[in-house]
Amino acid sequence: MKKLFEVHQKITFWTNEYRILKDNQLVGYIRQKPFALREQFILYDDGHQSTTLATSKARKVMDLAPVFDVADSDEKHLASIKKEFKKSFVSSTWSIYHDAQLQKPAFKVTEKSTAIAVLRRIWELIPVENFIPFPFKFHFSILAGDKIVGEYTKLTLFRDRYALELNESYINELDERAWMIFAVLLDAMQSR
Repeated sequence: MKKLFEVHQKITFWTNEYRILKDNQLVGYIRQKPFALREQFILYDDGHQSTTLATSKARKVMDLAPVFDVADSDEKHLASIKKEFKKSFVSSTWSIYHDAQLQKPAFKVTEKSTAIAVLRRIWELIPVENFIPFPFKFHFSILAGDKIVGEYTKLTLFRDRYALELNESYINELDERAWMIFAVLLDAMQSR
């Protein structure tokens, strides 16, 4: 597998900021909007937010199975990302589609370990969850059909740093900007 990029999250008082690094070079930056009714992520080329690379926006304000449409700076559709609500009761599961009609998923992304997924849900019920981080790193498997073709892995326990890796034969199946937005969206929507 080849590492496409790393995501480094910086938590500030009002918002979360994400730096996307490729070969230790900044290639993307996302600042999550605080108090937004409809989740939206804008991928910029750097922290100055001068050039937009891609955007994503939730289709609905409140949704148990949200769908996010990802487009480039010219509003050309790149991907649609959907949380699979029923499957996520045990293991968080997301589907990534090429088309906006959600016909057939190109990729499924699901928590690698069901046991850790269940433990994490129990941990979130404990009042100390906000002060003591969950003691296990989380890992997601990326599947094309039934075949594992990549991973999204938390690299550190206390700081939010992640790596997205894909088999080289699947790298061109989805625009890398869609993967970048998905990686940030996963952290933000899973409350990591």
